[in-house]
Amino acid sequence: MLVRLIRERLDPWLARPDPTAPALHAVSDHLAGSVPVRLYRPGPEARDLLVFLHGGGLVSSSLATHDGVCRRLAAGTGFNLLAVDYRLAPEATYPAAHDDAHAAIAWAAGGGLPFAPRRMLAGGDSAGGLLALGAALRRAREGAALDGLALFYPLLALDPVETDPALFRIARRWMRRTYVGRGEAEELAFPAPEAALPRTFIASGGRDPTRLDAKRLVASSPAVVEHVEPRATHGFLNLAAVSPLAREQADRTIAALRAAFA
Repeated sequence: MLVRLIRERLDPWLARPDPTAPALHAVSDHLAGSVPVRLYRPGPEARDLLVFLHGGGLVSSSLATHDGVCRRLAAGTGFNLLAVDYRLAPEATYPAAHDDAHAAIAWAAGGGLPFAPRRMLAGGDSAGGLLALGAALRRAREGAALDGLALFYPLLALDPVETDPALFRIARRWMRRTYVGRGEAEELAFPAPEAALPRTFIASGGRDPTRLDAKRLVASSPAVVEHVEPRATHGFLNLAAVSPLAREQADRTIAALRAAFA
């Protein structure tokens, strides 16, 4: 019932046209194997690539809901951006979304794109950050490490963290139950301090409970660069379509990401 409500009420609102989104050199749809992806190109000379996993609690959102976000990120960073339309729970349970993220990155690295990426990053907002982090750790285990991570107010674990506020703990448990059920899944626990992270940019809102995950990641690894928007709430990249304040927050965040990987 809750999943249907989110998809029927929130997704159409997020997918409405964004007249403030910047124009790009080219936008095209492709298949990474069986996974739909959308490539955003800021210019013909761009060679860096950010593979982007959208948020939505692993149960909602799509290429359409994050189209404006992806256009802003591509235009503001100068990176090509590959948005991934991964399978959603509860119809597709763990590890479906993780596998789709991994498959899209492998396709891009294996010559699926119309250019050869100079650097390849994975990134995402909210629960998409969990998928991006999981993909980066998988690639590192395979000896094909990514060049970076770009995480926006990410949820970095579905297994409950003891110090979470009560409502945040409930939200984690609901997503875990919907995506996984009762099974074990290493990719849903908070990463161990010795995890092999590439250079990582993480942006948080000061009014967002997922900032707790950002703080834990910053404390666990010297590879993390943190950017905080003190007045921002969860989802401020999406809110940039309707809020001048959120647009300012998004612009500063994207500029900080660009500087982190200059």
